[in-house]
Amino acid sequence: MDDGWAHICSIGIDRPAASAVVFLADPEQLSSWAVGMGETTVHAGGMIEGAFPGTNQPIWARIDEDPGRSTLHYHLGPDPESLVPRIMIRVVPGNVLEGDPRSCVVSLVAWRQKTMDEARWEGLKSGHEREIREIKRLIESAPCP
Repeated sequence: MDDGWAHICSIGIDRPAASAVVFLADPEQLSSWAVGMGETTVHAGGMIEGAFPGTNQPIWARIDEDPGRSTLHYHLGPDPESLVPRIMIRVVPGNVLEGDPRSCVVSLVAWRQKTMDEARWEGLKSGHEREIREIKRLIESAPCP
C-alpha cells in the first residue's frame, strides 16, 4: 500500500550487519551516499551541515543510533534547532532472514512532510533508491573486517 506518507527501499549487502551499521552511523560518510546533503561539514557533537544540490538551501543532520536494534534515525532540518527524525535506516542481519550471517539487508524509510509537493516527494523517493544502491556499493567495496 502506498498512502503517500512513507517510502521504503531495501537492499541485500554482502557484509555483516555490524559493518553496515558502523558505516551508516559515521557522520563523515554521510556525504558519500546522501545525495540530498551535498558536500558536508561535520561539527562538534556530530552535527552535520550540508546544502541541497541545485538550490544550495542549508540542511542540517544528526545521526541517532540505536545499537540494540541496529537502527539509525537521521534527524534533518534547515538549522540545528529544527531537526526532526524523518529518515530511518534499519540493518537486519542475514541470519534473521534465514540467510548468510555474514550478510545483511539495509532498509531506508523516509516520511513525507505535509509541505512536500508531489514533485519533491517523487524526487526524494527516487533519490533514496539511488542512495540505497550507493550504500551497497560503498559498504561492499570496503575491505572486509
